[in-house]
Amino acid sequence: MADAPRYWTPEYIEAFVEAMNEDPDFQRTTGSFTDTIILRCLDHPDGHDIEAAYRFENGEVVDVELWMEPAPSAELREAVLEKGAAMARATAPYATWTRLDRGEISVMQAVASPDYDIEGNKLRILSNIGILNGMNEIAARIEKTY
Repeated sequence: MADAPRYWTPEYIEAFVEAMNEDPDFQRTTGSFTDTIILRCLDHPDGHDIEAAYRFENGEVVDVELWMEPAPSAELREAVLEKGAAMARATAPYATWTRLDRGEISVMQAVASPDYDIEGNKLRILSNIGILNGMNEIAARIEKTY
């Protein structure tokens, strides 16, 4: 566990992308999905606000744009989600992400929580909830430290 990446660090995100792209069940779930999903973590214990934009092409993550700013970052937190930039953008504090990762809450419980904000076309998000659930399942399996 000493070499395990810390949750929501660039090393962890790299392991997360590799795990998504190598998991056959997740690949079946994503199918031909081509779009971007943005996840934002506020108040990371390392003192950052972090945004990771995962760009999928035909079900595979082909790029991740990472944005890290000292917390609280007004620039990151107030950034407007431009129409068409992503299917969804989910924002939550680190504590909420860790609860989700540990299985203490489900994706649907997180979405209903006042601490979790999801933006985008709600109908499209709901029709692709399997992808968000799959991302959460893979994230939870990655060896990491908090």
